Amino acid sequence: MKIFLNIETLPNYPHPENFLNFATIQPEVDIEPWWLLIYSKGKVNNWHETLKKLYPKRTLVPFAKFNANDDIACFDGEDISGNPKIFIIHAYASEGWELHDTSPHFDEWLKKAIETHEEWNKEE
Repeated sequence: MKIFLNIETLPNYPHPENFLNFATIQPEVDIEPWWLLIYSKGKVNNWHETLKKLYPKRTLVPFAKFNANDDIACFDGEDISGNPKIFIIHAYASEGWELHDTSPHFDEWLKKAIETHEEWNKEE
């Protein structure tokens, strides 16, 4: 599956290796209600620009969206260590109220996303 990582205003952002490995697994792993933005051309850039306008004090690198609301999972764009903190941003919330959750790194976020997926499937 082709992935679209390029962020025009952050062209050299070092996406975490564990994220890249997960994103390229075939067949794609189902983590619904989350979905990775990088599978659709332009989604990462669109959300990056939207979040930059809404929250100009933050440098966010969006990578996933939650189906049931406007939560966007983002890498901390200030952290170029290769294993950045994850911010769950509730898009369109008033500035200062946008931070919905955090994870220390991608692997922890993925663990939570899989747990959410399992709960989501039980409810359906």
